[in-house]
Amino acid sequence: MKPMLKNENFQLPRRLQGVAPTLIRQIFERALPDSINFGLGEPDLPTPQFIREEAVRVTLEEQNGYTNHAGLLQLREKIAESYPHLNLQPNQVCVMVGSQEAMTAAFLAIVDDGDEVLIPNPSFPAYENCVKLSGGEPVYYRLPAEKDFGFDIEEFKSKITPKTKVAVVISPSNPTGKIFTQTDLEQIAEVLRDTGIYLVSDEIYSDLYFTDEKPRSASEFYDKTIIVSGLSKSLSMTGWRVGWAASSQTEVIKACLTLHGFLTVCTSTISQKASLLGWTDEAERAKADARQIYKKRGEFLIDLFAKELNLKATSPEGAFYTMLDVRPIGDDLEIAEKFLQNRVITVPGIAFGDEAKGFLRVSFCQPEEKMTEGVRRMKEAL
Repeated sequence: MKPMLKNENFQLPRRLQGVAPTLIRQIFERALPDSINFGLGEPDLPTPQFIREEAVRVTLEEQNGYTNHAGLLQLREKIAESYPHLNLQPNQVCVMVGSQEAMTAAFLAIVDDGDEVLIPNPSFPAYENCVKLSGGEPVYYRLPAEKDFGFDIEEFKSKITPKTKVAVVISPSNPTGKIFTQTDLEQIAEVLRDTGIYLVSDEIYSDLYFTDEKPRSASEFYDKTIIVSGLSKSLSMTGWRVGWAASSQTEVIKACLTLHGFLTVCTSTISQKASLLGWTDEAERAKADARQIYKKRGEFLIDLFAKELNLKATSPEGAFYTMLDVRPIGDDLEIAEKFLQNRVITVPGIAFGDEAKGFLRVSFCQPEEKMTEGVRRMKEAL
């Protein structure tokens, strides 16, 4: 048999065809030095000191070899206790390398070739690509711009077909900051009941909310829910890569664990050990402080857009994003490009789905003085 020459006739396997870096990443790669970053979905607040000190301690004092593939038992128990309504056992939780791995593993565990997956429009673009990686077909249900990107049950119902295998909810939402209400989740549960359709509930922002009460989990209303979450956003631990998949659907978590074991073996042992402090009173105070900071920043930025640019932005209910409506002044791609050339990074709405065309996703992970300078540059660019 003739050996294959280097790079001879290389073709992407089918599962990777159509999977490409997101528009968000392409914009970041073209950013000029000293740009004000309104595009990043990453907390600028430092990881709480007590978590960092614990990571140092376990690094110096303890052996940190592999953990169980599923994660430290004590950590899985804490995660399980976060969802008391499910009465989860440790084998129904898998600690992952961030919620991104948990989301991807959930699709690979459930979706087969040709299965349809309902995804919000707009939504975090990784969902589309992860569905394609799993062999599924993304199908989009609109969160209508005219309703400030709120949920519409009739739109959701209209997209369900005999091929639908999974539906996705993201609450609080990336990119809109909207929260699915209890009524929304009850309506979804009623529509999905007895269909066999799984629900993937992305709750990575669930601790960052500006409403009176913490957002409800979809798993409270629908049994076949896979929760995807982690500590990246709530405790500013993005680089620590601690997330999880949790569900009463034991066989799904078992399949996720098989994938996780072959892909990564286990999540960083040091990160896992430090994360055990993520359920302490000190951690709850840190989360509450972060909520207050982001709430104040969001209000400040929305007011600044109105005063300086005469443009309206949505009022976020959680996460740290607002959608800036630039339809009165032009195309979102063109305006994002203008801002980019004047050293301001924003993300065109079209990156998250055509429902957000004409908007820019703007994050408020910056102190007020930087946001003021960013808006000044935006005004100058216009």
